[in-house]
Amino acid sequence: MRSPHLRDGPATGTRTDRRLPGAAGLAAAFVLAVSAALSACGSRVTEPAPEPPADLVVYSSHPAEMVRTILREFRDRTGLRVRVVAGGTGELLGRLRSGDASPRADLLWGGGAESLAAVADLLEPYVSPEAAAVPEGLKDPKGAWTGFTVLPMVMIVNDRLLPPERAPRAWADLGSERLRGSVAYADPSVSGSAYTILRTLLLAGGGGEAGWSRVAAFARILEGNVLPESSQVFRGVASGEYLAGLTYETAVTDAGRSGSDVRVVYPADGTSAIPDCVALVRGAPHPEAARAFVDFVLGPDVAAVVAVRFGRRSARADAPAPEGLPPLSSLRILPYDVERSAAERAGTLARFRDLLAGAARP
Repeated sequence: MRSPHLRDGPATGTRTDRRLPGAAGLAAAFVLAVSAALSACGSRVTEPAPEPPADLVVYSSHPAEMVRTILREFRDRTGLRVRVVAGGTGELLGRLRSGDASPRADLLWGGGAESLAAVADLLEPYVSPEAAAVPEGLKDPKGAWTGFTVLPMVMIVNDRLLPPERAPRAWADLGSERLRGSVAYADPSVSGSAYTILRTLLLAGGGGEAGWSRVAAFARILEGNVLPESSQVFRGVASGEYLAGLTYETAVTDAGRSGSDVRVVYPADGTSAIPDCVALVRGAPHPEAARAFVDFVLGPDVAAVVAVRFGRRSARADAPAPEGLPPLSSLRILPYDVERSAAERAGTLARFRDLLAGAARP
């Protein structure tokens, strides 16, 4: 990429002389208008030319500014016309599953590994040459999906309202009575990151019934309340409506944390670091362009852009951590099983719903 700070070119155009015509000019204009009207009699109205078809259709759940920046560079390099269909991961996967979505997608760009593992039958395996720089565990062994950026799950706290000595330091602290009714958490049946956090709580608690005991204590603290969207977690903590929240690391960056009272806490008892991914769609109308795009976004140039400009961790092993974020190697990362988490999704959500209902205030 020419530069991690991409620029739009200057606008160009011409100015029109708007001086009023004299009498001779008005007469000539009248004659021309009548002649044009007569010549048009009996002819059909000309329809505007349709837009040229796209060379590539990308379904993306990434932030709009990042999508625009990276796609602009891709278009400059390849000359390909790209159409983006934006939406949440669940919404976009639903469009794919329906089989009659228009326009048909060539690839998915965004969405956690668990979400994509659950729809592997809709994906076309492709191992990009750039995937060699992505560690095992951040890509599907068969090439169905490849990690683009890495999303550690974290806690956030309002430093103004919750001083460090009272703030949670580990997932285990989420059962504390002092946090009752004051933790922001999105509905895991809607938010992919919230589901990953739920599975991380189970894992950090030891798995099995020990893990579910940890989750039950957390459900009591929630008092039956979850938020409809993951974006509301940051806003709720930043505004002081909640003392703490559970989210993914870059949600704070995406929301623009400058000047806020929100502080990120990396749980001392370990966390997960799940990639969001890029994947080809089976039966893609433009497979060659789709593979070229996968190679592009997994490359070192885009890795530099997402780190420097957007504060995101690239999945590439050779990419440095964004400024202000600790190296991934300094965090305690738990061995998270993406395939198992995807396979057990329905049962996990059903049991959590029961715990949440039992914890709701009368």
